[in-house]
Amino acid sequence: MDQKKTRKARTKVLNGLKSRDVLGLIEALEGVKLDFDHLYYYEHTGLIVPSVRSSQGRGVPKLYSIGDFIILRWLVSLHKQGLSVQRFRGVVEFLKGKMPEAIKNPQNWVLITDGESVQFFDKVSTQALDVLKDTGQYLFVFPVGKMIEQSEEVIRKLGMDR
Repeated sequence: MDQKKTRKARTKVLNGLKSRDVLGLIEALEGVKLDFDHLYYYEHTGLIVPSVRSSQGRGVPKLYSIGDFIILRWLVSLHKQGLSVQRFRGVVEFLKGKMPEAIKNPQNWVLITDGESVQFFDKVSTQALDVLKDTGQYLFVFPVGKMIEQSEEVIRKLGMDR
C-alpha cells in the first residue's frame, strides 16, 4: 500500500469506524461473522456504544472509536474462548470504572483468560490484575526470561563474568 493510501486509511480510522467497517474488521481479524443485530444489541444494552458518533437519524452512520473496536474485539476473542457475554459485561464495567487506562492505552495490556477468569497484564509495570474476582489485589508477574537477560547484562557491565 502506498503512503497516500496508508495516510487516508489511518485518517479514516482516527475519525471513527462505521458499523460495516467494524464488522468487516472483526471477520477478517477474528474469523467471526457478526451482523448489525449484534452491534445493535451491544449498543442497546450499553456494552459497546459508538463513542465518536452515536445514532443521529437515517443516513448518518454511527462511528466507533479505536477503543470501542478494541472492546468489541476483546468480546469476540473471549467469547470464542468460552466466556459469556454477561461475564464480559462485568469485565468491561470493571475496566471502565477501575482501569480506564486499559481502554485508553490497550497496547500496554495483555488479556489472559482460561475461559473462567480474566486477568489483565500490564506490560509496562509487569503487574497483573484479576478482573472478574475484583479483589482489588494486583497479582505480581515475574518475567523470568527478561530478569535473566537483565542480570546477565549487569554481570557483563560490572565485569563479573571473568
